[in-house]
Amino acid sequence: MSTRRPAVALAAVLITAAATASAVSAPAQATPDVAETPAKALATCFATTCHGLDPIETHCVDDAVTIDDVVLDGRIVRLRYSAQCRAAWAQLWYGKPGDRAYVRTVENGQTVAVNSITVMPWSGTSVYTPMVNDKDLKATACTEFDYLPDDTGTKCTIFY
Repeated sequence: MSTRRPAVALAAVLITAAATASAVSAPAQATPDVAETPAKALATCFATTCHGLDPIETHCVDDAVTIDDVVLDGRIVRLRYSAQCRAAWAQLWYGKPGDRAYVRTVENGQTVAVNSITVMPWSGTSVYTPMVNDKDLKATACTEFDYLPDDTGTKCTIFY
């Protein structure tokens, strides 16, 4: 018996050590290092300095939300807004060449700024306008098509 006891004790120590080592060292895929997580880029503009700029290039799209969308003849126009940038833009989905989308801001019922984009044959079916300043203003996104009658050829989102 005295020869079995050290062997059992050694086996217990080895099993405990193996269990501890596997519990402490997790696989690399299970928990990524903080250093490996990419940092979110800061927006490069704010309010008036965003006017006319691209929401993707300025990182305003990073926190953007869709405020409202409307459908006209199978196309969807969305009013997109970035709180970090205090800017808005229009995004048109399923557009066809010649379709136009625009975003405009108003103050006291008067148009302050407008940016638009027209779908071109090479631009695909999803396009977006440059941004407009939306700080202390109201913005709306619209789409219009020349081939529809005037009273049905334009549709806009709510003002936000």
